[in-house]
Amino acid sequence: MDNQKEIKLSSNWTNVGLYGGSLLLLFMVPILVLVIMEQKFHMGMVVAGIAFLGLIGFLIYLFMYTCDARIIGDKIVLKKQFRPTKEYSFDKIGYPTSFRLKRTKYITVEMKNDDNTTEKFIIMNSRSLLSFENKDAEQVLISLRNLAGKK
Repeated sequence: MDNQKEIKLSSNWTNVGLYGGSLLLLFMVPILVLVIMEQKFHMGMVVAGIAFLGLIGFLIYLFMYTCDARIIGDKIVLKKQFRPTKEYSFDKIGYPTSFRLKRTKYITVEMKNDDNTTEKFIIMNSRSLLSFENKDAEQVLISLRNLAGKK
């Protein structure tokens, strides 16, 4: 690969999704408190509370592992939120897995560090109507992993 070429694997909407989801959850707190204070207790409140806690947990999980992913030359460069950038050669790529929620695909990959520990990263690919993106980081990671295995 050309050392000057840069290919972005993660969606341009990654940070918008993370911080927009955070704002949405923050706006939900006063609404939930108001509903709890105004209505009699019923089972729907418990279900809503559990769902709300699940959304908070999922958002925290995303903040911990979601990264900006780029291929620069013969390295994959990954930058998590609030953490320093890490560079890996293609032979350090673990086998990626993915799941999809609506139009967003979440690709999870473990990268092998120099001390033989692994670190988890999540790469988000959005196919929303406004994103105008057609990226599939999972297939790119599998191809790069296979390419490094043949060398």
